[in-house]
Amino acid sequence: MCRTDANHSMIRIDGADTTETMILPGRVIWITGLSGAGKTTLARALQARLRAQGRNPILLDGDGIRELMPGSSGHDRASRLALARFNGRLCRMLADQGQDVLCATISLFHEVQAWNRAHIAQYVEVFLDVCLDELRRRDPLGLYARHDRGEVRDVVGLDLPAEFPLRPDLRLVPAPVSDMAAAVAALLEASAP
Repeated sequence: MCRTDANHSMIRIDGADTTETMILPGRVIWITGLSGAGKTTLARALQARLRAQGRNPILLDGDGIRELMPGSSGHDRASRLALARFNGRLCRMLADQGQDVLCATISLFHEVQAWNRAHIAQYVEVFLDVCLDELRRRDPLGLYARHDRGEVRDVVGLDLPAEFPLRPDLRLVPAPVSDMAAAVAALLEASAP
């Protein structure tokens, strides 16, 4: 007898009596926006919500991935693009193994967004649309203040152009994080295969 569940389906090979597990791809929830928009905060809230539903999503944070990669300390456009490409491919690899992945990353490149849509089976793009005035007010890392003082450069949205998503699956404006997590969870439920 073949058993199936939400993450696996059993198939017979060449009519033989043996079975093989086929892993269904996981979902990639790509949460993007400018620095300080609340990407990681939303990803953590969504992770907790999905865990409460019995799922165990992997959370990838753009800054955390940057720390793991040798030679990826640059913030210029070329370095950011290389890291964004890596993020997309890492997400696809994990999703292909049946993992749900929450990726909180700036990665505001149309090229990367298009690649993700074309190569990740269950890709959901969430754009946190927060205006620069609000980001400057929040400034959790002091990035915008340091940029204004001339201490840092290559800040996306200031001296590096941001390629905001052309067709995100969900566009969120500032709201309580629980409301935003609920909106993403509702989208995931509505789009579940």
